[in-house]
Amino acid sequence: MNARVNMGDIIFQIFSLGVPIFFIAILLLFWRSSKKKKEQLNRIEEKFDSIQKKNE
Repeated sequence: MNARVNMGDIIFQIFSLGVPIFFIAILLLFWRSSKKKKEQLNRIEEKFDSIQKKNE
């Protein structure tokens, strides 16, 4: 049994695990960003509506 580890195998394994993790992380960051923007837009909309009602 050979106990040596080939450097190419290590690099391939890191790359094989890293690429899907990278894409999942990008999707999660995009989703969080989208959610925060939506919440911010709702807050701005509520403030605008309250100002608009005061002026009527």
